[in-house]
Amino acid sequence: MTRRRIALIVAVTLSSMMAGHAQSQTDRPRVFRATTTSVAVNASVKRGNRIVANLTARDFRLTDNGVEQAIDALSIESVPVDVTLFLDTSGSTAGKLDDMKQDVQGIIRLLRPGDQFRLLTIGDSVYEPVPWVPAGTKVDLSFGAVGGISLIQDALLIALLHPPQPDRRHLIVGMTDRQDCGSVVSSGLLRELTGRSEAVLHLVEFSGGGGESNYRVRTCSPRARPDGVRILDDAAARTGGQLHTQSFFFRSSSLLRAFKTIFDDFRQSYVLRYSPSGVDPKGWHAIKVEVPAIKEATIRARLGYYGQ
Repeated sequence: MTRRRIALIVAVTLSSMMAGHAQSQTDRPRVFRATTTSVAVNASVKRGNRIVANLTARDFRLTDNGVEQAIDALSIESVPVDVTLFLDTSGSTAGKLDDMKQDVQGIIRLLRPGDQFRLLTIGDSVYEPVPWVPAGTKVDLSFGAVGGISLIQDALLIALLHPPQPDRRHLIVGMTDRQDCGSVVSSGLLRELTGRSEAVLHLVEFSGGGGESNYRVRTCSPRARPDGVRILDDAAARTGGQLHTQSFFFRSSSLLRAFKTIFDDFRQSYVLRYSPSGVDPKGWHAIKVEVPAIKEATIRARLGYYGQ
């Protein structure tokens, strides 16, 4: 995907964010389905390191801007998943490319019938070496490392713009050192977008293993803001995801292992749906999810959404 194309997508995204309220329900783009009609919230519930299973809608308490809401539906496990995997294949990771390809093949084998998968990579542009394919498809991983800059924020925006069907969920897993270099998309805009997407974003920290000198960064313009890494971590948390740190020795804690942990947790998370009531439909809506009957429960869920 070219830089010009990314800039166009950013412009269209901003236009949609500003003008979405003026469109009818039938005309509104399906990218941001967190409207005042229905809101979907993925919620992972754990006690310690164990998933809490067999909860019903009545076990949850959900508030929207402090106002308790009636949960319309709850689903778990059987909902098919769209998986976007994002690999940072720029200079800093070139030396680990073979390991990454091996992990990608293992990740595809973890998917279930009905799931689908795509792969995004970055270098001087955002690439899609594997477009959307059904689970079980044999894929060609002949892509190579790309010397140049690290368009991390551009790639994550492309990932977040995917509109899953209403009966599906979207999981994004990004393997990256989070050191953006040259993105058109600012870290602030990316954080804003996470409040308008139903995708769950997880980041797997990985750095080191650079290849030859021709893989290294040549220039970096524009540069990410100094707190860009923190903002990316916050963006993941806003979706109900999180940052997963890796050990220095990459193979001791591989991408495949990290993905399996993320995917197993995601598969067993709950999908709460509700129609907002008693709140102003516009602006930012802070969401809080609780399970009152379970003491010391750790709940990871979407932090909110923008109404239109």
